[in-house]
Amino acid sequence: MIIREIGKRGIIFTFEDDISIYLIKGNHHYVLCDTHLGPLSMNVVKEYLTSQLTPKDLLIFNSHSDWDHIWGNCAFEDAVIIAHDTAKKRMQEIGDFELNRLRKFHQGVIKLKYPTLTFSEKLSLADEDINFIYAPGHTIDSSLCFDQRDSVLFVGDLVEFPIPYLDYYDLDAFIKTLEFIKSLPAKIKISAHSGIIGDDLIERNLFYIRRIQQGQSISNEMIGPAIEVHQYNLNNRLLLKYEPLIREKLGKEFDYASYKAHFSDLGTIKSANFKRTLKDYLQKLEVNSFN
Repeated sequence: MIIREIGKRGIIFTFEDDISIYLIKGNHHYVLCDTHLGPLSMNVVKEYLTSQLTPKDLLIFNSHSDWDHIWGNCAFEDAVIIAHDTAKKRMQEIGDFELNRLRKFHQGVIKLKYPTLTFSEKLSLADEDINFIYAPGHTIDSSLCFDQRDSVLFVGDLVEFPIPYLDYYDLDAFIKTLEFIKSLPAKIKISAHSGIIGDDLIERNLFYIRRIQQGQSISNEMIGPAIEVHQYNLNNRLLLKYEPLIREKLGKEFDYASYKAHFSDLGTIKSANFKRTLKDYLQKLEVNSFN
């Protein structure tokens, strides 16, 4: 665990798995960006709040609803949880599936705790100079936390080294979000998985996304150690393309866990094999628009 101060009122907690969360020490509230893997993870934050700081209300910001950013919500019983409008719905749909599938990562006994204060485009804490901004890309529900007073931007998983995960089909939206991140007057930008980042990494992510969008090859140098991430992105892009048709076909019978159980190895299965698997699945559902 590494704890370090950022600016005049920020603290980064970086865990042994290199995931970082960010605490803003506001005048009236403390704002915690993401909550890692469960209540045991959050003991270090709770200890810091009680031993190093004077008591204030805590607000939690979930940058999106992926498991490694929200499992620690339940450690803070009375905290308001802020997230985008789509985060609660997505968490309700995928939350139990991820909780059961990824038990080896549990840090304590986890009870899913959903957002209690949501927003569509932007939510401002005017008295703290903190803005929460909708920024789809990595996921449909991704958002930013911008501390204007300290000029610090928390981007969640929207920027990663060496390449980002693509869990939202609309790459135009992702490109627009990354361009927006570049344009913000933030002196420090923090990625949940890559620490403090610069515009060079944002440009690298943009280049990668554009190559994927255009169906062009990606060099091994760019992919680096993230071979499974890249393979996941290729397969997941195809799956996301057909997911609306699958949902429409199944209607009320659509069950996320059952659906995803057919495609559990997106990062390891080769593209040609995955295409055959998906085609067979679609044919069984009598969805015949595969191309």
